[in-house]
Amino acid sequence: MNTQGENIVNAASCLLKDNKIILIRMMRNTGLPVFFLVCLALPARGWAQSMKRIYASQDFSVWADRVEEGSYSARAVSRSEIESNYPATSGTSGIQGKWVQKGDLSEYPKLRSEYPLLDALYNLSLEELQENTRPDGAFDAGAKWKGVWTRDTSYSILLSLAAIQPEAAKASLLQKVKRDRIVQDTGTGGSWPVSTDRVTWSLAAWEIYLVTGEGHWLQQSYAVIRNSILDDEQVVMDPATGLAHGESSFMDWREQTYPRWMEPVDIYSSEALGTNAVYYRTYRILASMAQELGQPSGDWNSRADRIRIAMNQRLWIKSRGYYGQYLYGRVWQTLSPRADALGESLAVLFDIPSPEQQDQIIRSQPLMEYGLPTVFPETPSIPPYHNRSVWPFVQAFWNLAVAKREDGDALLYGLASIYRASALFMTNKENFVSDTGDAAGTVINSDRQLWSVAGNLAMNYRVLFGMEFAVDGLHLHPVVPEALDGTRTLTNFHYRAAILSIKVRGFGSKIRSVTIDGNSSSPVIPATLIGKHRVVIELADQPLRSGVLHLVKSTTAPETPGPQLKDKTLIWKAVEGAAKYQVYRDGGLIATTTSTSFATPDSNGLAQYQVAAVDSSGVASFLSEPAALGGKTITVPVVTAGSDQTEPFATLEQSGETGLLVSGEITRSRRYSLTFRYANGSGPISTDNKCAIRTLFIDGREVGPVVFPQRGTGAWDDWGMSNSQLTQLHAGMHRFELRFLPQDINMNGEVNRVRIASISLVALQ
Repeated sequence: MNTQGENIVNAASCLLKDNKIILIRMMRNTGLPVFFLVCLALPARGWAQSMKRIYASQDFSVWADRVEEGSYSARAVSRSEIESNYPATSGTSGIQGKWVQKGDLSEYPKLRSEYPLLDALYNLSLEELQENTRPDGAFDAGAKWKGVWTRDTSYSILLSLAAIQPEAAKASLLQKVKRDRIVQDTGTGGSWPVSTDRVTWSLAAWEIYLVTGEGHWLQQSYAVIRNSILDDEQVVMDPATGLAHGESSFMDWREQTYPRWMEPVDIYSSEALGTNAVYYRTYRILASMAQELGQPSGDWNSRADRIRIAMNQRLWIKSRGYYGQYLYGRVWQTLSPRADALGESLAVLFDIPSPEQQDQIIRSQPLMEYGLPTVFPETPSIPPYHNRSVWPFVQAFWNLAVAKREDGDALLYGLASIYRASALFMTNKENFVSDTGDAAGTVINSDRQLWSVAGNLAMNYRVLFGMEFAVDGLHLHPVVPEALDGTRTLTNFHYRAAILSIKVRGFGSKIRSVTIDGNSSSPVIPATLIGKHRVVIELADQPLRSGVLHLVKSTTAPETPGPQLKDKTLIWKAVEGAAKYQVYRDGGLIATTTSTSFATPDSNGLAQYQVAAVDSSGVASFLSEPAALGGKTITVPVVTAGSDQTEPFATLEQSGETGLLVSGEITRSRRYSLTFRYANGSGPISTDNKCAIRTLFIDGREVGPVVFPQRGTGAWDDWGMSNSQLTQLHAGMHRFELRFLPQDINMNGEVNRVRIASISLVALQ
């Protein structure tokens, strides 16, 4: 509104009659003409609220009825129409620059508030949910992502879709079950176990049970999760660290978030924050499910405790006040200090850190003008997708985390990020560029992305109305920033056998009173409630906690060095922008230098060196690929010499396989790193589901899984190394055996093929 318009409002003397504004006269000495308006159409408070600014940053502001960003704006013409002049707008209604509700939304809960923009975005999100619902009753992942995806659907169901579409949620999850186990989405190196976040399915399954209370669903989903986790414990869980191997949850495009030197097998060996947070929560869910089914639950809780302890011991960075991105390396691992927004959010939501640590994470998490960057800092020369991006669904989980801690400033910032993007774009985009706020410029970007839709809806259900589903009922704990003060009502909300009208008045998180049908009540809707009921929550109008946002500018880490060993000296090319270099040995920092070389000390066994470039602000690159020095290597071929093959090999197939058994002599008792030289040409590095898996036995003793990711379609002569198993071996002959066990069945279920040339044993000391 311009200055003159604001003066009119400030100068007006108004009489409220029959909930309409009658402008009586203008105050004197304003210099404005005297005139009368009769029966202005807007309700008085709604008219005032439309002029209310909710949030303002350096580059954009959010008002009750609009978003403004320089010369761009989006305005809610009504609760079923948005106009935007943003150039990246796709016009999901088919009309450029305008969204007009087309669908019948009467089956969904109806939202009414004093904020027209928020109501319109709610209706837009519901309509996009309708568009994402397939004829078979399951959910597509978005306009450009046809099909049901395990992680997309599961996170969406947890955010909000279980609450309003439990049957479609169940239908979606059941499409991601095979052999009574959860299906891992296609991904790096042939899917599971390089990608291991399939257990997000458990988060969604438990949420559906809490919403519906259906005993059959509880039994069915418990069996699926249990079967999956028991396989994972054989192939994915690392007994040495107590953590799960595998790719960062949802970030399944390896060059976006991993150093270029890391191959799929290195990603399998890594141990990521977000994925481990999901495993921790899965064990807690299994315990809760078992308890509901009258089965022992203590062992599941014990396993959850082990992961939580390991995460806090191995991933927490005290000096930064948040968890590191992942452990990575080869024989020895180092913690990447980059911030993984989804992982941090899930850790807070699942109570993995202490309450004090949770507040530290919220204060320390790097935030940018347009929203929470998915990973910070950025990787150089990688276009925006997971790198240099904001994902609205990740922002939604962050908002849930800060609402849990009742941090009003962080919450308002996060809500504004979601409102701005969905209003200007007039759709719930998949992602946008973190430093420009623009959806244009990303590698790929889908309209009506399912988890972005679910995140937008969740801001109403789970934040402003404070819904939390539990075994005993629906708990209501609204968290409303003062800038969103007012009355909001949700009608036609179905919860089990009840149909609820829920009204929340005021702001803050402290509740002054709750009534159900006019009678005083606790803020819990019993799971046994039947029929139609009116719930009114009066908040105490006490401000939420105030905190300082850790706002940062776009920051790109230096390129990763590429050191080489020459005569025991580590040498690398200078990295642009590097002020110094850090040298690591066996996963630990041993030196800092401004030189581009480092003389290595003598070693009795294997030593692995890595280098990081650090700029003048202290931002470090990824560690370089490990350069190995020393360590006696024993190579055991798997076929006899004299084969007519260029490189003799044995081929292992799933069908009718008898396994692989070879013998080799160890001349000295030592601890060894054991790997297999292999080829897998069953599919590309970037996708598909034919990662080969076997279980290693030495002298009849089970040692652990050996993983052979895809190396390229038809690339049967492209040789690489498997993951390593560390083992103590005494001098003498040993039998090395690969067996195909039930837990080694991959996501394809039929093709599990690998060529193996030799076994390599490297002495560690």
